[in-house]
Amino acid sequence: MCELDTLRDVIRGFSPAWFTVSMGTGIVSMLLYGFPYEWSPLKYIAMGIALLDLLTFVVTLVLFTWRLVQYRDFFNILLHPQMSMSLGAAPMAFTTLITSIVTILAPYEVAWMPTLALVLWCINIVFAVLSFLAIPFLVTSHQKHAFENVNATLLLPVVPTVVASSAGAIVASVHSGTTAVAVVLISYALWAIGVGISLMLLTFYVVRLVLHKLPSPDTIISAFIPLGVLGQASYAIQLMGVQALRVFPDGLSQMTYLGE
Repeated sequence: MCELDTLRDVIRGFSPAWFTVSMGTGIVSMLLYGFPYEWSPLKYIAMGIALLDLLTFVVTLVLFTWRLVQYRDFFNILLHPQMSMSLGAAPMAFTTLITSIVTILAPYEVAWMPTLALVLWCINIVFAVLSFLAIPFLVTSHQKHAFENVNATLLLPVVPTVVASSAGAIVASVHSGTTAVAVVLISYALWAIGVGISLMLLTFYVVRLVLHKLPSPDTIISAFIPLGVLGQASYAIQLMGVQALRVFPDGLSQMTYLGE
């Protein structure tokens, strides 16, 4: 393990995997805020962690952008068989900020919050779909992988669409009419493509485990990633179902361009 003596070394070695720190911090914030047992200080603790999540995301984004601008090695990252997988963590970390904004600010009825959440969600969709399309394409066309070395990080570029679908259901909860219907329909589409490919990759990963056993000790923690994929998918489909029951009966009839 080499030492990072200067700021230049830190920037040069900065990896997109650091976005997972923001992702985990945001998840902890939402878990505490939605804790079923009433204890008022817990809400404020969750708000503080949400602010920490925002700070972590901004710092990570600035440092990663700094690396890309200074060393111009984005294409090298895309072609790296492990580092490119971590790019999927960026839109997922961004999703935690969107859910925090909606969940925490909704009780205060902030007038601009629904519009802000919708705009941020649309931006998040762009990056989630780019991750979903670009990185698996590069895996099959340019990167070099050995079957025995494959691990569950292969799921990371695909999962952002599933995570974005759950955020879409949360964003739809503060909208009504055709806007809410459109958000829910797009969320269902994101969920479908994300879960479909994730199940294929999970099958591939299980075959790898059967033939080559557990991953190496330095990547064994990646074995927990399938739990996150399946848990997030089940959580998202429940949230979308709740919103579909709320908005579809009246909202679909207003969208005449969908037909009868």
